[in-house]
This record gives sequence, C-alpha cells and structure tokens, in this order.
Amino acid sequence: MPISQAYFELGDIQPLKQRAWIPLREITETTLEPPETNIVRLETWSGIATAAVERGHRTAAEAMGWSNGLGVDAHRAGVESWGYKSSDVFRDWSKPLGVNLVIDQHVEQDDRSIWHLHPDLVTALGLVREGDSWFRPEEGWVEVVRLKHDETGKPRLVEIRPEFLGDYLAARDMALYCSSYHERVQVTATKPKFTWSKDHYQQASGRDRREGIITEADYPDPDEHFWTRGALWRTEWVEAGTLSTRVRGDDDPYTTTFALKNDGTRATAAQLSGAMSWLYFEPAVVATLLRHRSARLHWFSQETGSLGATNFGVHFGVNDLGLITVFAKDIGGLAPWEQRLWSAQNVTPDGGVSKELFAAQMEVNPAATVAPEQELPDALTKLNVAFAARHGAPLLRDHDTVPALLKRAHRFVAAEPDGLLDLAKELTRLFAERIDVDAVMSAIGLPKSDKKPGSMKVLEKLIEHHRTAAEASTTMAPLFGIYDLRLADAHLGSGKVASGKARAEVVDGDPAAMQGRQLLRSFVDTLRAITTVLT
Repeated sequence: MPISQAYFELGDIQPLKQRAWIPLREITETTLEPPETNIVRLETWSGIATAAVERGHRTAAEAMGWSNGLGVDAHRAGVESWGYKSSDVFRDWSKPLGVNLVIDQHVEQDDRSIWHLHPDLVTALGLVREGDSWFRPEEGWVEVVRLKHDETGKPRLVEIRPEFLGDYLAARDMALYCSSYHERVQVTATKPKFTWSKDHYQQASGRDRREGIITEADYPDPDEHFWTRGALWRTEWVEAGTLSTRVRGDDDPYTTTFALKNDGTRATAAQLSGAMSWLYFEPAVVATLLRHRSARLHWFSQETGSLGATNFGVHFGVNDLGLITVFAKDIGGLAPWEQRLWSAQNVTPDGGVSKELFAAQMEVNPAATVAPEQELPDALTKLNVAFAARHGAPLLRDHDTVPALLKRAHRFVAAEPDGLLDLAKELTRLFAERIDVDAVMSAIGLPKSDKKPGSMKVLEKLIEHHRTAAEASTTMAPLFGIYDLRLADAHLGSGKVASGKARAEVVDGDPAAMQGRQLLRSFVDTLRAITTVLT
C-alpha cells in the first residue's frame, strides 16, 4: 500500500508541550522497512534544539530559529572579539538570552559528540546520574531525565519529565524555547499520485513551516525513480510551571487530607503539625512505600519501627488489629509526594494506638521486645555457624539473592493477596532451598542413594541424630507447616493451608499482619531451637 500524502505533510508531529517527556535535544535518523516493493528507500530525520530563555529576552529569542542560532550544531566555547563565549550560554549576536540545558561537546579527534546535562539543572533538582538516567533521590528515586543512543552509540535524545522542567523554569523565571526540523524521504519506482501543485507543497501556519517536493531521483538512488521529501520547521515555547515546589520551595497547594476521627473529620497535611493524635493506615501501605528505592523498614521492638519511602522514615507501631499507627505530626513533616502515598491507605481510627508505640512516644518507656524480622538474620547466621563448628562445613549455601529475600521477609507481606503463602515461599527460599543436603548427609553418616532426601527431611534426620525421633518431629513441625504453605502457594486450592497454619502456630482469623508476625516468630524460634541442638 502506498504511503499517503498526509505522511509527508507531517501534520502528525505533536507539539512538545503535549508530550509525556519533553526533549531537550534530539538528533534521530531512522531507516524504515518499506511497506511495499515499489518503495526502495524510506527514511526519517528529526532534530530538536532548545534553550532556557529569560523572560525579558523572549522577543529576541523568537528572531532565531533552526538555521539562525538554534540548531543542533555542537556548542563551542572560546574568546571572541567582544570577550569570552561560554558553551552553556544561549545568545544572539549581541547579548546572552539564556542557557543551553544540554551542551553538545564535539570531540574532533574521535569525531564523536558527548552530551552534557547542565550542572545547574542537575544540582537545582537534586539529581543523581546512573548510566543514562538522572534520578531524584528525594522523591523515591524517580527517573527525571534520560539519555538515549542510536545503534552506533551516538547520543540521539535527552528528555525530561515536564513537571520537573516546569519547576526549574519557574524558579529561574524562564521558558524553554524550542526549534526543530523534521524530514521524511522516500524513493519509489513510480511517481506518487499526490495533489501537490507542480509536485511542490508549501504551508505556513503560526510557528510551523511545511514544504514538500517530488522530483526525479539522483545518485545514489536508481535511475528512473522518484524522490519525495516532506519537511517541517517549527519553533515553539514550553512554558514554566505555575509553581516551583522543589527548587524555589513554593508551598504545594494540592494538599492531602487524612482521617483524624471516626466521624469523618479530616485534616490537611499542614494542619497535622499541631494535631496531638495518631493516624491509622492499612498495612498494605508498606508494600507501596517499599517499592521505592532507598525505602526503609526497620524494627525497634516487636510492634514498632521506622517506615518510609526514603531513609527518613517515620516512627510507627502495629496495633492489635494489624493497622499501622503513626503520630500525626510525623506524617505532616513528610514531603507532599510521600504524603500522597500514605494517604491512599489512610483509614479512620480503629483498635487504638499501638501499645508499644504509645509507651515509647508518650511514656518514654520503649518496649524491651524484639521483632522476629530483626532476629531473623542473626538466627540464620548462628545456625550456620553452629553446624559448621560441629560438622566442619556450612549448612547453608551462599546466594546473591539473600539480601533481597531478607528485605522481603517481613510480616506485612502477609497483608497482600495470598500474602501469607507468599511469605512462606520467601522463607523457604531463604532457608530450606539453601540447605546443603550433601553436607548434612555426610555429617550424620547417611548413605548416599539414587534418591536424595529433601532438605526438610534431611534436617529432621540431623536433629534425630543428636536427639530423638520424637524431639526431631516436634522441633521441625513449624518448618514443615511453613513448607506446606509454600506448597499451597505453588498449587492454588491446595488443602495444605489449614494444616500449614496449625503446624506453624499461626492463628487463623487473626489480622493478616499478625499472622505474618506469628509465622516469622515460629520460623525464628525453630532456627534457634535447631541451633541449640547443635551446640
């Protein structure tokens, strides 16, 4: 099917301000697969150049365009007759107008370009570069700017999220002036049947200028073929945002509210600073927060800890219904973006404030209890050391997934759909699947056979070797219960859930987060019991 005339009139090129990512610089050349045999070559080329322009210089900037000061030529620095020319300064022939947010450095010796993101943009937005992306740690490591290369490794596109660009431009009282050129070319064996007068097309509308042409093909294209080109020149503005909450520190008017009382009374984040009360959250908020890089979940006691989407977590407690309670003022002190994460799981008060949290915050009497999550790494290490001291080899094989599994091994996993089964799976991967069965068999003198016993059975044999069969069965019951739950996770509809909970000492009917804590407690206590057997 022939390519339509409209394709070469480029009416589909979207204004930059409508895009989900705003290009700061682009040089993209693409060879496309022709949709029919009549087309022997089909290519596109797009170039976008931009500069952040001060408010008072907008008129002067608009006198410049693709072939007049704002194209994709490399930026250069040096001494001119009038003084020093800085590569980051965007200027006309007489004066500076703004700054180049991307600086294109051409390396003559290697004939290659290096694109630099302006350090002021990086510093003002608090960005950290990793690979070809710039992230903002203060907002959960959201990706703010990204650089893309072509198949040869040349930089082809730098783009930024609009809300961050708007914030920066607002702080500097600037707008982004953009100049672009887009070209589409085809070579065909037959002449396209377009309605262009005399095989030419021209149109000017606002800041857009379009041209089209059909002519006989020239070298290196085949003789007696036809060359068609459509082109678009455009200048446009991407305006600053109305606020600069990040760079200038403007107050965010889009306030989040939180439920303070059961009667529906709600308070804005700003009002929480003076509220002597606690907020209540569904435990599912933990999964939402922990999806963010640098998120924090740390335990102070069995029912209290620190939680947040960044390292600056808030002091929380878990009440008898498994709800998370936090002092209202602490939530009011969070950044607006993190407050929105918390608010999605905010519920009206129920079950009272966590007893251990109240004791720590109001009575200055922190609980002496310990969370099983906090004990878990130590319990694994001591069991491994005890086995090695007794039998001369580690019990557990090392694996690079262990840190991630330990991070995932917390009670709030149980609050997710099928979460208790998922938590059982994580614990099984953390322990049972890492047991060196051969080392245990060698330690207890178990003869090798064609059918090697499973890790749980061989561990039971190890305890029986040092104690009695009855003691081994009693000690291992919680681990077999956890393994039953793990099997139930692998086989939906399995009848092992009830028996697994019973053997793992999980109380069916308790809140999900409580069941998660009970499962972890049984797991840790069993590891410590086995350690005692070996010492």
